[in-house]
Amino acid sequence: MALEASPLVDLDRGLGLFSSHGHLSSNNTNAKLMLLHDPEPEPELNIFNQLSTTEFGPIGLEKDLQLSLLNANTNEVMDLTLSKDKKLSLEKHRLLNRFFKDWRTGEVTHIDSQLLSIFFKICTECSGSKNSLRVNIHSAFRSKQTNETLRKNSVKVARNSMHILGKALDFSVPSLSTVQLARNVKRHSKGGVGVYDTFVHLDSGPRRVW
Repeated sequence: MALEASPLVDLDRGLGLFSSHGHLSSNNTNAKLMLLHDPEPEPELNIFNQLSTTEFGPIGLEKDLQLSLLNANTNEVMDLTLSKDKKLSLEKHRLLNRFFKDWRTGEVTHIDSQLLSIFFKICTECSGSKNSLRVNIHSAFRSKQTNETLRKNSVKVARNSMHILGKALDFSVPSLSTVQLARNVKRHSKGGVGVYDTFVHLDSGPRRVW
């Protein structure tokens, strides 16, 4: 399993990615040094010439869904109501752009509509017979500045991470194991899928699985 291109430990806030809630104990030395993983594969450079999808068609959900999104780094919560066979409104998209910001710098970007559509479909399947689901967001948009800073701390960080384009999400579902979640993600995604110890990476870039 690959070690995601996010900080092993945020020294300012004591946060990391090796617990189910995105927190890492300061004395958990083994987790800090857990580097024996494959790196996130580098997408082709020409992907950076492709703009994120801006037009949002019908989401194509089979049912209404109430999502409760938790930022595992800041504990910020966003409740989102999705309606069957309706488009995501521009206002909700703007709210998601802000929620998925680079939490280290506060920078906001446009989150790819194709990525969000796939993510919503995955969430619908993960909810099973229920009409609600809690999802932990471990990483979303990442500025170039943040990505380069992280690269200095780990050789496992991709130089051209899809997070820089607003085309990637790392997330977990508390009610499912990582293996169960990865199975659902692989079923719906035509882009990149990375399976990690505590979350799954989803992106709308080229087809890659690691």
